[in-house]
Amino acid sequence: MPRSAGPEPGAHAYLDVVDISKAFRGTTVMSGMDFRVARGELVSLLGPSGCGKTTLLRIIAGLTSADAGDVVLDGRAITKVPAHKRNISVVFQSYALFPHLTVAENLAFGLRARGMAKAQTGPQVADALALVRMSDFAERPVAALSGGQQQRVAVARALIVDPVLLLLDEPFSALDRKLRETMQVELKSLLRDRGMTAVFVTHDQEEAMGVSDRIAVMNAGRIEQFATPSDLYARPASAFVMDFVGLSSRLSGKVKVSEAGALRIETPYGEVRAKGALAPGAKVVVGVRPELIRREAGENTVRVALADAMILGAKTHLYGASTGDDRLLCELPGIQSGLERGQQVTFGWSVDDTLVYEVER
Repeated sequence: MPRSAGPEPGAHAYLDVVDISKAFRGTTVMSGMDFRVARGELVSLLGPSGCGKTTLLRIIAGLTSADAGDVVLDGRAITKVPAHKRNISVVFQSYALFPHLTVAENLAFGLRARGMAKAQTGPQVADALALVRMSDFAERPVAALSGGQQQRVAVARALIVDPVLLLLDEPFSALDRKLRETMQVELKSLLRDRGMTAVFVTHDQEEAMGVSDRIAVMNAGRIEQFATPSDLYARPASAFVMDFVGLSSRLSGKVKVSEAGALRIETPYGEVRAKGALAPGAKVVVGVRPELIRREAGENTVRVALADAMILGAKTHLYGASTGDDRLLCELPGIQSGLERGQQVTFGWSVDDTLVYEVER
């Protein structure tokens, strides 16, 4: 992929993954992967299961070898450096804590493995526990902790050795939604305070949007788009990114007229207009974010039967009847009443808010 998958112009590339390829049993899972992270960034690898995000994380950590390419960290090539000599900490999905040890003993283990005398580990363990607000649990067995407490211990153990890079592989997946959101806020604040560079693997787009400075959206072993959360949401580079990051209405169509940067597109729900430069006859996917749609006529208007209405507390989702892979979704603020399935509804939105992507042949 292009070298644009990197830090903003002028930023130093602290982590540089260069032209990485990897195959398992003859099946290529990653080819020509380029991935760059600036110092102090928290970057997420986001994508569906099997897209290669955990493989990329393990290659950076040195836990999996690449077939080709290089990993450069702070200007030093570490491709052939063993994992235990890279000074990179990994927080795994399972946390990988020692259940027979206490919280303090789990934290001290990494220091002892690096040759620190037992008498010297105490102050560092105390500081690390204070960092994650677990000082009162130092002597408690890990097995007696809740999921959220174990997650804090895993992060403290990763940070206590003062790593040059922190990698996190789905660290919140075992937690309930409310606790997961709390942990996301705490982790982001903690890493910012320490100026830590981190790479975070997740398949949860809300999680990635909440914790990341930038997100690399992965699909089938390649990066579809690498951008800030706001840019990914407002300007998705492909139909895949639009579908994977946030909700959207999605209409199949064919370009009817293309003139002076303006498109008229035939869809099963009527004609819509968009900005772009595609040839007449091109098959396309038209998209629009649901909060940009109103229950009134607009520059683009479709009228369909109401298939469902879902009240979600502070907002209501209206689903229009659609066919195939199409989806008609309107998001309205507050609780909307007087809606019945089957009634005709009007969805309208502006040309400027219309996204259009050519379907690959």
